[in-house]
Amino acid sequence: MNRSYLVAGTFAAGLAWVAVSAFAHNPQVSTLSESRAYLHSFNLPSSGVAIEGYCPVAYFAVDKAVRGKPEHASTHAGVTYWFVSADAKKAFDADPEKYLPSFGGWCAFGMSVEDKFPVDPTRFKIVEGRLMLFLNNANVNAFDLWDKGNEKDLVAKAEAHWKKVSR
Repeated sequence: MNRSYLVAGTFAAGLAWVAVSAFAHNPQVSTLSESRAYLHSFNLPSSGVAIEGYCPVAYFAVDKAVRGKPEHASTHAGVTYWFVSADAKKAFDADPEKYLPSFGGWCAFGMSVEDKFPVDPTRFKIVEGRLMLFLNNANVNAFDLWDKGNEKDLVAKAEAHWKKVSR
């Protein structure tokens, strides 16, 4: 009986060595970091469309979260955004940095506490001309937590953490 455990253990170790060795020597193997969902540290759903399809220009233009349309799509730094109209797309294309969500689209409060929280694209705030998105679910309303804190300090903490995790 002990011999069968020894044989099985040796066989399993050999398989693990082969798998690790093949992965280490084969740059063609796909990794999670290559997934569209993790492109450049951005918070993207598996579709690869940022902000779950909400128009980044609408947050600024009408102070509302409005879903964009795939026919008005634009790509910046490999990330796809949808817009409510051709005019919104044109505004984004002229100055994308103005409209991009802060912290790669991750929750601003999450960044301030050194974590990456998903977001509810309908929970947002424009802070110092920047789009901040927030987590909102049955357990956490990060927008309210943000508003209860010192916004200047929270922004500084979020920026410091983003510099660490966005490499």
